Amino acid sequence: MKKEKLTQQEELELAIEKGKKDFGKVYKTVIADEDIIWRKLRRSEYKEVMNIFVMKEVHKLNDNGELLVDEEGNYIMGEVIDDDATYDARQEAIANFVILYPTNSNIVEDMAAVAEIIATECMIKSGFGEAPVTTEC
Repeated sequence: MKKEKLTQQEELELAIEKGKKDFGKVYKTVIADEDIIWRKLRRSEYKEVMNIFVMKEVHKLNDNGELLVDEEGNYIMGEVIDDDATYDARQEAIANFVILYPTNSNIVEDMAAVAEIIATECMIKSGFGEAPVTTEC
């Protein structure tokens, strides 16, 4: 018996159903007419994301702010954390962890804004983006 291919809507509904079963709540964000289904970030995943650092090579400076050179006159290089690249890499990691649909594409790479939008929304829904409501008991 030949198995019929699911429609895009059926795939979407299946992803939502499976996501709810596996993770409880799931969310749908539409970016450029593309439905994206995602879930909250887990604590262990957050810790893994926060250990992502992108380094860049820079010229070392002395205490007076002058470039350091070795005995042969070559500039001495060192590495520092590239804050912008680290932020981007963390956004991509979050999006890759939480996106449940579409499953058969690399939407994070194919659409430039996906990582930023999904990571931001995910952090809010995961409790990082808004002040908690605290009341006196």
